Amino acid sequence: MEKTSRPLPGSGPPVMNIILLEASELDPNAEVRLTDLRARHLLGVLKVNLGQRVRVGVLDAMQGEGEVIAIDQGAVTLRCQCTEPGPLPGNDTLLLAFPRPKVLLRCLEHAAALGFGQIVLFRSRRVEKSHLSSHAVEPSAIDSHLRRGLEQSRRTHRPRVHLVSRFRELVEEQLALLVPVSNRFVADTDAAEEAALAPVSGAGLSLVIGPEGGLSEHELEQFVLHGFRLVRAGQQPLRVETAVAYLSGQLRAARALAGRNTEQSPASTSHLEFVPAPFSDRGARGPSK
Repeated sequence: MEKTSRPLPGSGPPVMNIILLEASELDPNAEVRLTDLRARHLLGVLKVNLGQRVRVGVLDAMQGEGEVIAIDQGAVTLRCQCTEPGPLPGNDTLLLAFPRPKVLLRCLEHAAALGFGQIVLFRSRRVEKSHLSSHAVEPSAIDSHLRRGLEQSRRTHRPRVHLVSRFRELVEEQLALLVPVSNRFVADTDAAEEAALAPVSGAGLSLVIGPEGGLSEHELEQFVLHGFRLVRAGQQPLRVETAVAYLSGQLRAARALAGRNTEQSPASTSHLEFVPAPFSDRGARGPSK
């Protein structure tokens, strides 16, 4: 039987609120001729006409508008003017235990759309070793789904992605290199503290999300020993990608509120002081999301 190629897990029609371009695609006149999925989106979804302007951006650079100057047999030619900086790369870090491949790809899209500046993928005890060798962790797959997130959120700057294959390497070496010492949080369904009520300073956030089976007690203890605060997303376990969006939103809201309160009462800042929550062995547990 003849083999047929299959799309990557998690793939589907992208949402393009911005047309992303490589700098090398633009000619000296800042024109680009598109014949791929971007052209099909312009013609089939946006139904562009000559002279119409669409939002475009250069990957990891500026954004602006592109004018449709030619439509020819499924190809669209744009004359681009990218002079706007757009949203800058974020300073928040997502530390994500390798989920199943299709879940990983969705999480990459969400993280890019949410403006995370850095993504650290690590293996925890409950992550199958095969996940680390799946097609989903190939650079081309990671890049493709980061771009989808950027297209959704009208961004141009990709987050940096780091792969750490051993948990011990993460806690003993990489945390100090990659993660700021303040605003460290780890998702845990049994945490006493709701993420929205956590003490957050104005610095970047670092958020750990475990796999579907949850982080082990040892892993949670190690994160706490390294200054991470246990927080929960409500009372029930969530899907990994839902937890990413929920917890990052709650912690960012807490950060914004803390900043507003600081402006109103500059002499009172003790509520922003980070005090790691004590870790306790709580026996059986569910997924830590």
